[in-house]
Amino acid sequence: MSPEVVTLSDAILFSLITLALILCCALLLDSRKGKDRVLFGTILILMLANYVYFRVTTTLPDFDWSAYALWPRIYLAFEAVVILYTLLSIVFFFRRTDHTGAADASEAMISAMGKPPAVDIFICTYNEDVTILERTILAAKAIDYGNFTIWILDDGRRQWLRDYCAELGVRYLTRDDNKGAKGGNINNAIRWSKQITDAPFILILDADFAPQRAILKRIIGQFVDPEIGLIQTPQFYYNADPVQHNLLASKAWVDDQRIFFDVMQPSKDGWGAAFCVGTSCVVRRDALELIGGMPEETVTEDIHLTYRLMQKGLRTRWLNERLSVGLSAESLSGYITQRCRWCLGTIQVALLRDGPFFGRGYTAMQRLHYFHGLLFWFCRPFMLLLMAAPILFYFLGLPAILMEPEAFFLYALPMVGAMWTFHAWVSGWRSLPLFTEVSQMVSAIPITIAICHAIAHPFGRPFKVTAKGEDRTRVDILYPIATTFALIIILTFTGMLNGPLLSNYSGLDSFSVAWGMVVMVYAFVSMLVCIELPREPLDAIRFPLGRKTAMTCNGQAFPCTVDTLSLTQAEISLQQKRMTAGSRIGDLLLFSPFPGFDVAGRIERVDQNRSVFTVSIVAVKERRESEEIHAHPAIVRRKMIQRLYSEMPEAMPGRAYPLAAMGALFTRMFQKPSAYAGKTRTAANTVAVRRSRWRPSPGGVIAGGAKALPAPARGLMPPAAE
Repeated sequence: MSPEVVTLSDAILFSLITLALILCCALLLDSRKGKDRVLFGTILILMLANYVYFRVTTTLPDFDWSAYALWPRIYLAFEAVVILYTLLSIVFFFRRTDHTGAADASEAMISAMGKPPAVDIFICTYNEDVTILERTILAAKAIDYGNFTIWILDDGRRQWLRDYCAELGVRYLTRDDNKGAKGGNINNAIRWSKQITDAPFILILDADFAPQRAILKRIIGQFVDPEIGLIQTPQFYYNADPVQHNLLASKAWVDDQRIFFDVMQPSKDGWGAAFCVGTSCVVRRDALELIGGMPEETVTEDIHLTYRLMQKGLRTRWLNERLSVGLSAESLSGYITQRCRWCLGTIQVALLRDGPFFGRGYTAMQRLHYFHGLLFWFCRPFMLLLMAAPILFYFLGLPAILMEPEAFFLYALPMVGAMWTFHAWVSGWRSLPLFTEVSQMVSAIPITIAICHAIAHPFGRPFKVTAKGEDRTRVDILYPIATTFALIIILTFTGMLNGPLLSNYSGLDSFSVAWGMVVMVYAFVSMLVCIELPREPLDAIRFPLGRKTAMTCNGQAFPCTVDTLSLTQAEISLQQKRMTAGSRIGDLLLFSPFPGFDVAGRIERVDQNRSVFTVSIVAVKERRESEEIHAHPAIVRRKMIQRLYSEMPEAMPGRAYPLAAMGALFTRMFQKPSAYAGKTRTAANTVAVRRSRWRPSPGGVIAGGAKALPAPARGLMPPAAE
């Protein structure tokens, strides 16, 4: 159908019918079925091919060496990168693995063993505070597995952490320098642990990732397959990432990494190309020895490890289960730093002589998957061109695309709508237009700069650790990026007034007006993300529990639901309003938020209308260990951390909720950021009063602690109790 012989009304009708048919596909097909993914994906591939043919043959001016002719071709070249990445993604989505059955068999096999295979647990740390590390260490000690040793790998060489490890009865290891960054830290631990435990399997954890109790039982038994060198699990977070948080969408939209972990990696696993992501993975010790240890040449030792294993015929299996929970980047600067490091590392691995492009031992499919991952980062510059295009047209008269409104409705809009719909459908409705693009847009400028730096000087750059556990109780603004988005809005609006709106209005201009309005919306929302709202302290985070149990108060037992739980407080709702009538502030009540775990709390608030108690936790009893009641604040805190973070309820949404997300966005637009600062400071002050900071026990070690081994181990401390 040619736009030259179609009226605008006909083109709009065609677009609406096409989008309706695409929506029917999304509603009638099941994304969990491979055949349905192939069918829907093939439809989208055909639409993309039709759009590309139209773009190449119709929307470019005649070639010459003028800016008018060169700019549209430059724009098309970067757009082609995005289209190629999209086409490869669609094909890769055709396959998907589910190893739940293998994990069930592993758990049954390990549970039946008297003594399962030994596991060394490496917890890598550099500058994290005790409030971060304690969650990971205590959760690791609670793992339901009969034969493991915890090692704290401290590249920060901190005496207080050595003392803390001695008190908890876990091994501490440090070294004289930070050569090789995280990879070098792990290699140091591999050498020293071999002399002492020589466990055949190693669980690698970042300092902020708390393992769940079943993690080793669900994984270790799967290594009966000798071709598996590493088993990787997804990263789940218990706090909102900066985009979610700053748009108030933490309960309405998934985190930025959810689609990658839940959808893309299982699809890559279906093609034999899933890769390690650095934490919450188990690797064979003999596999590491076969490749000479953890790679140290790049800042992304994780994906580099997978491709080194591939060369030896060992694959990475993706176990798509929630077996650890961690802390997402809390600040936008940390969020951007993290992604720039991933981008740099991906380029570094690609350029290595033994990498997937120049090395031997890789299949064509493995090389193609790495190319696909590289394209993901090279899509970012296109976002900058997308925002710059209307400005160049308004001020310089340089159109990026020569397209009439009729052609837009015939070719572009159906394709874009189909891509959005397919992406949402194949991801289990995790994707959400506007929010998904903004999460990529806020980092587009720094990543584009990182790409340029990586191309010019790919190696020799230091490993930058993502800051965690910072004080986030005030409003912060990332001025350089926020100012950039503000300038885009001002220039776009000014150019729109001086050009198509008040001057020569034509069909092409109407297309540019629509483009400019879309750019201003995206830039405005991205600018909001750069204005960082305060966050509550980690101890104040209330996790949705929804556990039905019984509550005892004043000698009477009532059925109740523990709605939310933090380290210091719980919110409990009763089934009948009359049950709150005899309760007063200060009364003591008992409840069980987890099986075999009893909590005593004092009533702080009573909501008679909702029949809800807010209680402050004062004592606990861990019946898995003993019948002893613990009331000392420091012990109560540790017991709460260990139970809550080793059996963490799902804190973040598993899918997107468009209406809730848009409602949150409108609230964010019209409410001052300072309105959130007071609430956060109140929570921070409350936690500061309640929390008893860790201090070493007399002598710095618990009873039976051993002295450190001599250099070069610099503090390898055998545990007092394992």
